[in-house]
Amino acid sequence: MKSFYNLIAILFFGILGIQAQTIDVVTGLNNPTRLLLNGNDLYFSTPSEVFKIDITQSSPTPVSVVNGLTTATGMAMDGNILYIAEFNAGRISKIDITDPTPTPEIVISGLNTPNCLYLDGNIMYYSDNNSRIVARFDVTDPSPTTEIVATSAVNFDPIGLMLQGNILYMGQGQANRISKVDITSGVTQPTDVVLGLNRPIGIRIVGNNLYITERNGNKISVKDLTNGTTAATDLVTGLNLPRDIEFAGSTIYIIESGANKISKVENILGVETSIFNSNHKLFPNPAEDFIQLSNLTESFPYTIYSVLGNKISEGILQPNEKINTNNLQSGVYILSLDNGSSFRFVKN
Repeated sequence: MKSFYNLIAILFFGILGIQAQTIDVVTGLNNPTRLLLNGNDLYFSTPSEVFKIDITQSSPTPVSVVNGLTTATGMAMDGNILYIAEFNAGRISKIDITDPTPTPEIVISGLNTPNCLYLDGNIMYYSDNNSRIVARFDVTDPSPTTEIVATSAVNFDPIGLMLQGNILYMGQGQANRISKVDITSGVTQPTDVVLGLNRPIGIRIVGNNLYITERNGNKISVKDLTNGTTAATDLVTGLNLPRDIEFAGSTIYIIESGANKISKVENILGVETSIFNSNHKLFPNPAEDFIQLSNLTESFPYTIYSVLGNKISEGILQPNEKINTNNLQSGVYILSLDNGSSFRFVKN
């Protein structure tokens, strides 16, 4: 059952493959760098300004949140407080997003080139790729001091950050890898998680899956963190220098820095895909009254599951036989054969 739930996680957040279609959300931007979702507001940073858009709007217009920044990059949110890394100013600032004319307040200065931010309670983690460190400090401390949690003199240039439990994951753009450290261990030497990437800049974790923007690879890839290999799988390709991603349910928002825009891939559950390699194809998908498998030459026991893992029905599937779906409610389901092949389908 554990393996089944891992498969559901992959389906829900998606092995999209090369045929996923991107949709422009906002174009004509000025060097967008990072994304941060807060409710329905998607924040994005540019060199001197932070904007937001309402993702519930079909054609959102960027609204300025704060300007006068010095190479704004990473962002983090705590309630109404937005933290912003100012790369070339060597500082992290904050504003109250409810203030109609906010003035940035310095939280910590004297840093080198703070890049990405990750806030865990009161503890702020920041990457500094030019100093080859990831460090942390307490944002409630009026005179904060930093503590290095990851560093290496060899091939280490941390940028993107994500924390899962005690494990801090770091995207390394020039080193073309993802590494990690246990923040409770006291060991600051990172270990490899994913190798063979092409300029990984932004990362996100959803469930057990690590999602990676490969800027120079013009794609987003995904790594199952429960899998011991160091390889990632292509998720969305054909992008234009992607820098960062953010998830909103089943929609992925993407900064494409080469096109100065934010795009999205939506309704990722509607993309036809098999969980396992198979010579069979499920059709029609979406389904109305029935589903059927092509190239089936022998009978197999089958089970239909909901995306929550509940068994809906089971039986024996014969070659050229249709499975009646009239009794299924609208939604997403998994058809699983006892030969190890599984298919996701949508019932309209």
